[in-house]
Amino acid sequence: MTPQRIPIYLLTGFLGSGKTSLLKEWLREDMLSKAALIINELGEVGLDNQLLTAAAESQSLLANACVCCTGLLGLSQALEDIFWARLERRMPRFPNVVIETTGLANPGPILETLQGNQLLQERYTWGGTITCLSAPTAQAVLRTHIEARAQLQKANVCIITKTDQVSSQELEALRLQLSEELRESNPNCTFLNSFKSSLSSNVVMQALIGSHQGRATLQLGGEEGAGHQLAHGHANDHHHVHDHAHDHDNHEHRHHAQAFWWPLSHSDSKPLSVAQLLEHIAQLQQLLGTALLRLKGRLETDQGKHWVQMAPFDPTPTLTDDLTGTPSINLGEKTPPMGLTLIVGPLSAAQENAMLQLIAPIHHPHA
Repeated sequence: MTPQRIPIYLLTGFLGSGKTSLLKEWLREDMLSKAALIINELGEVGLDNQLLTAAAESQSLLANACVCCTGLLGLSQALEDIFWARLERRMPRFPNVVIETTGLANPGPILETLQGNQLLQERYTWGGTITCLSAPTAQAVLRTHIEARAQLQKANVCIITKTDQVSSQELEALRLQLSEELRESNPNCTFLNSFKSSLSSNVVMQALIGSHQGRATLQLGGEEGAGHQLAHGHANDHHHVHDHAHDHDNHEHRHHAQAFWWPLSHSDSKPLSVAQLLEHIAQLQQLLGTALLRLKGRLETDQGKHWVQMAPFDPTPTLTDDLTGTPSINLGEKTPPMGLTLIVGPLSAAQENAMLQLIAPIHHPHA
């Protein structure tokens, strides 16, 4: 009897597109409630994985490794490890797997790697690529970052998030623009809307099935069926960018993104005021400009503990109440420390020195 293969879903989207918030909601729904997670983050302090811990029974964190290149072996190994752990009952059985990439990952090389591993072909099947795109910043992000364009090109389903932050006319114009851009290269991509992470995983899974109809496909393995096939056309176009150059499978990767840890603590150990926090972040924005790609973490101010997030092209950070440690979200020892993770693009020597002074004390950067 042929063993039933486990569907893999790739969740991608540029930094700040809202994919973690959506995934956190999906893990509470029947479709993905028992999913195994592989979460790829840049930075010394993993945040997304800890936000998802309370909702997921099993997960694997690939920190400080980009799964489109240096982390590919780690990704394959993680999938092999969780399969054997499931088989040997060292972890709960999971009916599907969700891989959440960093916002800087190009899906193309990930799909190539999964397809090239014999064990993965035998034990897993491809469910599809889900790409998130933030409505308020979509045009600026796509215009500025090749990674975002690559994520869109490989999408079976594109979820336009934060739609409550734009007008209905702006949203319709964005959908028409995206459809036109993909008319020849990815015409079967399905577009869905989401605001405040309200989109159901059931709707997404049905859209994945529909997106495969009528297109040439390659299988990662598994049953014949539209919902379990890998779309053809992902080869050899990844131009992913972080902080070092190397060659992988005869493809050049130029990297320039770095992750830094910013403790944001005062010598007198008193909590920051919200005004002080915003002033510190404004100084960082003024110094780095568009090189500041992402800011996220948790901090204590005079108004309590907060999760702090800022996506590319956001004018100011978003502060939400930090509920970790409460009965509803108790992460225990996995609760992340106070401080912010910064993801930055290429910097001049003067910018980097000034930034290091601004955010000192700091650990060594990782990419």
